[in-house]
Amino acid sequence: MASTARLVLPQVTLLAIDTRAPALAWASLRRSMAQADFGRVVLFTHGWSPSSGHAPIEVVDIGPIGSGAEYSHFVLRGLAGHVVSSHALVTQWDGFVVDAAAWDDAFLDCDYIGPVWPEQPAALQVGNGGFSLRSRRMLQAGLDPRIVDEHPEDVMLCRRYRRHLEQAHGVRFAPPALARRFAFENEAPRGPTFGFHGPYHLPRFVAEAELAGWLDQLPDAFFRSRDARRLARALLRASMPRLAGALVARRRAAGVDDLKTLALGLASRGLEAWSSWRR
Repeated sequence: MASTARLVLPQVTLLAIDTRAPALAWASLRRSMAQADFGRVVLFTHGWSPSSGHAPIEVVDIGPIGSGAEYSHFVLRGLAGHVVSSHALVTQWDGFVVDAAAWDDAFLDCDYIGPVWPEQPAALQVGNGGFSLRSRRMLQAGLDPRIVDEHPEDVMLCRRYRRHLEQAHGVRFAPPALARRFAFENEAPRGPTFGFHGPYHLPRFVAEAELAGWLDQLPDAFFRSRDARRLARALLRASMPRLAGALVARRRAAGVDDLKTLALGLASRGLEAWSSWRR
């Protein structure tokens, strides 16, 4: 049987921007690189370098990023000065390429493509920036001084300023049907996708032991978030009650002790006890 050719994307810069948990962003980039070859791979961070390994990932120090608003500012105003390829695949620690066979060259015909927001009207559904393919046209458009609201950057680009970007810069947003084949986030995938975004999807793709190590590296701010609660539920569905319980314990230690958190803790203990009894 003939082997399938490896996906090669020389016109795409794979990148992540992370000063909070750069080691996880590095690990995420490595997972994407296992699926495809990119023209360039860059981690934008501050005060960090890998302790081992020599993966062809450039580490660019961009100074501290202390908030989501500062992240959005760099994406909108800073990325264009660092990316010279025709496209950039913007990723975060909780999203990466999972199926190179799902790649479609039609993705490159778009200036912006990311997972859909299913709760939005069809004309505004595309899409989430945490795993998004953006052209240089889009990166340059982010420098437009008429874009005065910056955060969250994906909402600003894809909803608040979408019509302006289309009319003033000729930006082409992917149609929802194509975006659903590119990646998923807030709805279940309808078939194979190139990638995904969202920590609550990690149990699909990361083994429990490795995922436990990832959670150990996250700051308290993550465990106070809604994403952490959604991840705990996903861990229970994936039959990982011990890790779900550890996550709930971190959440409570971070100051969240509401009824939903209590219920998740009880569910994790119950499922772990049931799993032990069955063994």
